[in-house]
Amino acid sequence: MQTSVDPDRARSVWRYLTLLALQFAAAVMLLAEIYRAFRIVVDELGVLHAISPADLAVISAAALLSQACFCYRLAKVGIPAWRNIVLGHCLGFASRLSFIFGGAMFSLFFLRHAPELSSTETGAVVLSRGVILLVALFCLYCFTLELERLGNSLQRPAHR
Repeated sequence: MQTSVDPDRARSVWRYLTLLALQFAAAVMLLAEIYRAFRIVVDELGVLHAISPADLAVISAAALLSQACFCYRLAKVGIPAWRNIVLGHCLGFASRLSFIFGGAMFSLFFLRHAPELSSTETGAVVLSRGVILLVALFCLYCFTLELERLGNSLQRPAHR
């Protein structure tokens, strides 16, 4: 018995997996930068640290890649119709966990730098860094949504 594979469906699944892999790579880059920044801030509390152009470039590239893949996927590529409850639960857990790390960094940044916002000298620097952090956090949120959507799709009941 020979089964035929629909080429359009296979292409759609391939595109979905490619976009998801690119979003995953962007999320890993963002989380790595967040972790590195977290270690610097924790090790040297009370010091306003400079952000290097290379770090800013990595964060910007990861954010652009993440948003481009997310928006393209929403507009053009559907989620594959697979079913695997265990994998769906694992993806749901991973999505929540990835966002916790970003939220922890945002909390640390806010608690550490919020008093400096009242100073006009450092306020602009802290505010610009806050915007960068919010953009990174939004990208992680979008990745979290994508993982949750895939996890929910995998957990759908079987058709009767």
